[in-house]
Amino acid sequence: MRRLAAIMDADVVGYSRLMGRDETGTFQALKACRNAFIAPAVAEHGGRVVKQTGDGTLAEFSSVVDSVACAMAIQKRMAERDGAGAEGLQLRIGIHLGDVIVEDDDIHGDGVTVAARLQSLAPPGGICVSQQVHDQVASKLDFPASDFGRRTLRDGHAPIRVWRWQPEGTSGPLAETPADDRPPPDQKRPSVAVLPFANLSSVDGQEHFSDGFTEELIATLARCRWLRVVARNSSFAYKGAAIDVRKVAEDLGVKYVIEGSIRRAGNRIRITAQLLSGETGMLLWAERYDRMLDDVFVLQDEIAGQITGTVQPELGIIEFAALRGHTAADLNAWNIYLKGLWHLYKFNLDDLRIAKELFQRAIELEPGFAQAHARLAYVHIQLGWYGPLSERAERIGDAIALAERAITLDSREPAAHVALGRALALGGQPERGIDHLRNALRLDASFAQGHFALGQALCYVERPEEAIAEIKEAFRLSPRDPHLWTFHNMLAIAHYQSDRFDEAAAAARASLRQENVTFWPAMVLAAALGAEGPTAEAREAISDLLRRRPDLTTATARAEFYFGDRPAMSEQFVDRFVGDLRRAGLPD
Repeated sequence: MRRLAAIMDADVVGYSRLMGRDETGTFQALKACRNAFIAPAVAEHGGRVVKQTGDGTLAEFSSVVDSVACAMAIQKRMAERDGAGAEGLQLRIGIHLGDVIVEDDDIHGDGVTVAARLQSLAPPGGICVSQQVHDQVASKLDFPASDFGRRTLRDGHAPIRVWRWQPEGTSGPLAETPADDRPPPDQKRPSVAVLPFANLSSVDGQEHFSDGFTEELIATLARCRWLRVVARNSSFAYKGAAIDVRKVAEDLGVKYVIEGSIRRAGNRIRITAQLLSGETGMLLWAERYDRMLDDVFVLQDEIAGQITGTVQPELGIIEFAALRGHTAADLNAWNIYLKGLWHLYKFNLDDLRIAKELFQRAIELEPGFAQAHARLAYVHIQLGWYGPLSERAERIGDAIALAERAITLDSREPAAHVALGRALALGGQPERGIDHLRNALRLDASFAQGHFALGQALCYVERPEEAIAEIKEAFRLSPRDPHLWTFHNMLAIAHYQSDRFDEAAAAARASLRQENVTFWPAMVLAAALGAEGPTAEAREAISDLLRRRPDLTTATARAEFYFGDRPAMSEQFVDRFVGDLRRAGLPD
């Protein structure tokens, strides 16, 4: 007989190693684990223990939700156990929804095989589920699983997406587990472990601050949807130990390691952080942060956010550098996506077209790739800026559709909300756009591009002071961002709106010194100078503008603000801006 069932496979981490150390104690602990945790939880959630072989337990449920709730209950109770006789044991659990063949009281088939393979991918103390299971429970349970990519779980079958969950209280050093028990590195997404920051303070009792800061940094990095971050308890297993970064990376299955130190003297504090290659141990990035210690929690939030905002683009650059010399035909969807990002940030029409093709290719390979949809939407926005003015309305329409698709695929993807927010703002719906941009920042407060985009949209609704605060936050979070010229340029526009023409000119000049810059900052500089009259400096700015954009007139300058029937900024602002360009010497 065949039937559809939710299959749960549970197994003890490192059982053979534990038996080798203490056969009697381990066996007694296994019995206690089954009697105190597994069997009661399965019964409570309406399941059936099918069999127990060796250190494994196989159970089936008629409800997917009940199976996941049961697994979470087991792992949470195991993490919180106190004197239950199962000390030293950790479980891995895999769950799949599939057809099973029922024979007597046993079950067989592909569904059982997939559940077993999911179990092998689970972190110690955690759970792995298939996409089918995740889809069923996402809206019904508080099950904050992380995307572990597409994995081949059955021979001869297409890969399926896997999701991993681990309770906050799970503990146990992975450094001691043998190679077969290590979590496999995710070859698609970058992965990082944050080791406990060393307390070098001369002030007593500062250990809690260094631990608290490490936890805040892990939590902040974990909001990056494209980055796999090792859980706090796995990282803290190395606290106080003399470590080899390469060994830690191998044990935890990560490509990168972040470590650092905290030193306090009086009311001053210095935090150093460095990013290391897990393969070679080579230093990839380092920074030092000196602050006054006024509010501990504000300081932790600020520095953790700044490290995260800096590490994100640094990792993007490092990941892309490894792809040089490879064609799209040689790469998976993630690496094609990285190549697309590199071309996107070149900010010229040819590279934008290449980026568009690469993101489309990534989506063909992985239709559920939300980030690729989000970045393709962003490319359409940029093609609107750089391409023919006649195509702008169509580009914005395409961007909105793609960004909405990305949000459907992953409603918690910040890049999708940023793309939709920018597209709506440019398309004449700035307030709706601002709502999505604020949502992006609720999802990831360290997303520098989100702060910049919100600042831009606030300028569109004549709120330049709020805009300046957001743009400055983008600078703080990502001082080497590939968007840097646009940060300066939008800051110049905000100062211009507020009649601070000297500050506007300074920001425009700073923008012109950045890489990949376009004619826009030269146009803002000319308007800022023209606002104060037809001076020689203003005429010189117009000459530089025309060298960058020889066909520019007051009419084409006005058209640059339009993405359809309405300008992105108010008609009054556009009239004033064009008038100042004319006063500076731009021809009609």
